[in-house]
Amino acid sequence: MPKAKVYDYVVVLKNNNKSVIEKTGWMLSFMSLLPISIMIYQAPGSFLSYLLLLVVAMLMLSLYMDKRKKKRIQFLSLLICIGIGLISVSGNLLLGILYVIAGISERFLSSNIEIGFSDQHIVRKGITTKTYAWNELNNVMIKDDLLTMDFKNNTLLQAYTDAEDDEEYDVEDEEFNEYCRRRLSLL
Repeated sequence: MPKAKVYDYVVVLKNNNKSVIEKTGWMLSFMSLLPISIMIYQAPGSFLSYLLLLVVAMLMLSLYMDKRKKKRIQFLSLLICIGIGLISVSGNLLLGILYVIAGISERFLSSNIEIGFSDQHIVRKGITTKTYAWNELNNVMIKDDLLTMDFKNNTLLQAYTDAEDDEEYDVEDEEFNEYCRRRLSLL
């Protein structure tokens, strides 16, 4: 959530795409070794090809070590490095741009969705930002780590919360539910 706005409660939702994004990142990383190896085979005296291979291998090793330490891993720097390296070493503009786009996309798709609750409105922030007014809702509650937002237009938004991902936004269910009940009763 933006630091400029102050929300009474911020609920972080689980991102179920993280596993797929991580597997795709590893696959793209290993697939990049093929064109780099082909460049080395075609021009064995090219110092830049060896340098690119070394940098990619070191970044992959760093990501692997972070994964072993249970840290959150992001492929943004690795994929952008591969993309820029492929463009500069081989001149393969299309493949390089695809790697850069994949790196930037990974950054956006792996970010958590956060919902900020204030007295004025509710803001859902993810890839896009959506604002809801309290008068659009019948009920809002968290039960068993499941956030439920019941809209007056018969739309239901349900998503699991990700309490262990961000301790800063730890929300107690009963306290949050009471806040929402109180806020909805004012309408």
